[in-house]
Amino acid sequence: MQLRHTLAVTVALSAPYALAQSTTPATATVGDVVVKGTSDLLGNFLKASLNVQPGAALSSVNLRQVELDAVATGYIKSASAEFQTIGGQNVLVITAVPNPVIKTVNVTGVTFLPADGFKTSLANVLNIAPGATLNTVRIEQSKTALAQNYRAEGYPFTPSISTEAKPTADGSVDLNYVVDESAPISRIEVTGSTLLPQAQIVAAFQPLYDAKKFSPDTYFAAVQQIQQQYQAAGYLASGVNAQASSLEGGVLKISILEGQVSGVDLSALQLPAGSAPVLVTKAGTAPSLATLEQDVRTLSNLSGKSVGFALQPSDPQNPNRVTVLFGVADATGAPVKEIRVSGNTAVPTADLQAAIKTKVGDVFSRQLAEADFAALRDVYRKAGYEISTRDAVTFEAGVLNFNIHEVHIAGYELAYTGNKNTQERVITRELPDTGTLYNDKTFRAALDRVTRLGLVRVTGLTTKSADPKNPENLTYVLAVTEQTGTRSFPISLGYDTTSGFNGQVGFQNNNLFGLGHTLDFSLIAAANDAGQVFGGSATYTIPWLDIDFLDFRKKRTSISFTAGSPVTGNSTLYVKKADGSADTTENTGRQYTTRATGFGVNIGRNVSNNLVVSAGVNTNYNTYYLEPYKATDTGTVTTEDTKDAAGNVIPKGSTVDSSGNVIVTAADTAKYSTNADADTAATAQLPTTSLTTVVGVGARYDSTTTPTFPTDGFRANVYGGYGFGSAGDLGLSWTKLEGGASTYFGLGNTLEKGFGTSQKQQAFAVRLNAGTLIGTPPPGTTYSIGYSSPNPAYELRGYGNAAFKGTNYVTTSAEYRYDLGLSTAITQSAYLIGFADAGTAWNNGDTPTLGYSLGIGAQIDLGFNNSTLAQVRFDYGFSPATGSGQFHFRLGPVW
Repeated sequence: MQLRHTLAVTVALSAPYALAQSTTPATATVGDVVVKGTSDLLGNFLKASLNVQPGAALSSVNLRQVELDAVATGYIKSASAEFQTIGGQNVLVITAVPNPVIKTVNVTGVTFLPADGFKTSLANVLNIAPGATLNTVRIEQSKTALAQNYRAEGYPFTPSISTEAKPTADGSVDLNYVVDESAPISRIEVTGSTLLPQAQIVAAFQPLYDAKKFSPDTYFAAVQQIQQQYQAAGYLASGVNAQASSLEGGVLKISILEGQVSGVDLSALQLPAGSAPVLVTKAGTAPSLATLEQDVRTLSNLSGKSVGFALQPSDPQNPNRVTVLFGVADATGAPVKEIRVSGNTAVPTADLQAAIKTKVGDVFSRQLAEADFAALRDVYRKAGYEISTRDAVTFEAGVLNFNIHEVHIAGYELAYTGNKNTQERVITRELPDTGTLYNDKTFRAALDRVTRLGLVRVTGLTTKSADPKNPENLTYVLAVTEQTGTRSFPISLGYDTTSGFNGQVGFQNNNLFGLGHTLDFSLIAAANDAGQVFGGSATYTIPWLDIDFLDFRKKRTSISFTAGSPVTGNSTLYVKKADGSADTTENTGRQYTTRATGFGVNIGRNVSNNLVVSAGVNTNYNTYYLEPYKATDTGTVTTEDTKDAAGNVIPKGSTVDSSGNVIVTAADTAKYSTNADADTAATAQLPTTSLTTVVGVGARYDSTTTPTFPTDGFRANVYGGYGFGSAGDLGLSWTKLEGGASTYFGLGNTLEKGFGTSQKQQAFAVRLNAGTLIGTPPPGTTYSIGYSSPNPAYELRGYGNAAFKGTNYVTTSAEYRYDLGLSTAITQSAYLIGFADAGTAWNNGDTPTLGYSLGIGAQIDLGFNNSTLAQVRFDYGFSPATGSGQFHFRLGPVW
């Protein structure tokens, strides 16, 4: 949050000084002074500023000194002086070349102090403003004054301040002030702390050390945090001594000032002689709020008056030393007969009563009652709510009443910077309903949802009240800026050593019509043995059906429409049974490609902020294409008779795996692979074209707080679908069950990510996914496990595309992620990643073969102004099981 400070530039300007003139007649004197080359105003100023005036003896005039004095005014670039006889007088003629006129004054780098206030002071005090003549002396004075203002406002060092007068085409100059408010930090030292642990104070400034550089926002937030920590511990007149703290040579030295009581003054109470009680507060102790309130209660009950206290500095040389003054604070001193709390709805009365220290029978003290109200406010804040101080405490006829006015959300206003494209309703519907109580946790979660939309960037939050009678009804004003990356044309090129090159080109727009609707179109090209190179898909999503029907405006309900024609290759071709289904015991040794062309509709609904349920229907038309025979696709064809491990003869021409087991018999190898008419025979075994429909339901849970780099929380998803259809005369009916879960643990330093958000710099993530197909799905319908998958559930790095296939699968992965904190003009973040993957896929009746790999990776999030353009990932995975590794490239976020 930007701190605001007053700023004034003060300098002492010398008044023209006239030398006293001698009354003694002189034969050679200065008759007049004339300035040439300047305006009349500047010429008169220059003449008044010189030590040489008419009547001065010529012998006392040093022309070189006159030239230097003229330049020393700051307005003159160069000057030449000479005497001329004009009209019988000795005239001092100064020919001056003035500095150029200022066209604009620009101030950059100033965030701690108000830049506009500095420019106003430059104009009003030093006449450094557009239209004025440039004065180099006053520029230096302004730099000194600005530096002094930084230190006066508690800045721990003097920032670097530079100026540049940049010439323009018309001969004037643009005057630029450049301020560098940052400085390197290598160490933090704390002195003077005895009441709070030093480690606690250092921890408040830890973000500065982690960033290795000074930030005014972070520094003063830490200063305020220390002040609050002392107050929370009950100590007054304590905190950071900003004037004594410094940053020099990379060492940030924090000076702590802790209050000390120098004396106690009871004179204002006019207690009878000898009746003063023994107080807890004594000279030499730290002023503690708890002990002071205890003493106030003691004195109030003793005197029958409403007593209060005040702290008064007692030693100018030691600002931490204070005198405690006790006196009559209110004329309503009387015993408290009853204590009431009214107006509370969010917090139970019993919880509030427990926080009140004033008891029935105590003499009323307004100061203690106000302290009790502050305690009630703390109870509310702990629950995330806020209350107003309007009419907070009333005391009448012995009844002490605490009036609770809970803060409500009266409305919202959006203050756009720059262009406005997103409709306001798209943003405000993510926020808590107007008329409801403000809750900090709920509101911050809502702001996080707004950020996740990726449509606008929230840059500030303020409040205002339009109801003077009820100031607790607040309008929340959000300062927002449109994101610039809502439309993109993603182009990618990938390669892995098994499948070769693949590429994708598309169009994405996540803010159609300013309503947040999403259009995603992609065309994919990948090497395919059957010649089915191209595939693609298009999806149109309405993320919130914002219609005035039932509770659609209260509960997020989304709908998406999908059409596409994806291609899946390298499926094993089995011999058909009589009913058209595949006989998985008889392998032809050939492979085929499936193209599934279809469309679907999916509806999702938020049950809570973290849980989404969905239902959808998809219809596909599946066609199948035979791939050319390659002996290495299935195994090795024997060139002579051999024997298996049991001694059985394996005829020449059989296809065997690496262990020598028969995959395809010699007869089938010849029939479907090696004979001249093998393609014709194999084509006859292709699955029959099929038309299928799948109806499914699912649920997704997500409690992470930093979606792009999760460091906490839990994610889970489940899906169940029923499919039906036909492939020729073969009826199809199957069930698909799938689920997964992942969890995240944050480690190490905390990084500030802007607008009150932060995350751990390191993360450890673990996931587990599994799925199964039950029944008779369309031929070729399997889970494909390998690298080239946009879904991490099917990812197994270090292997090629679809390295494992089957009607069942399980995968798991663990990743260590390190955020480099790299943010530049074109990058938002950069991560280093180490990973371990394991998984497999298998058909019913088969023995699963586990694949596993280790690897490293790096990801760069490209973008600017919080707009993500692309998330580029590079991985290298090595599988000890195969003894080989593969390099992979892809687009997309971490899971």
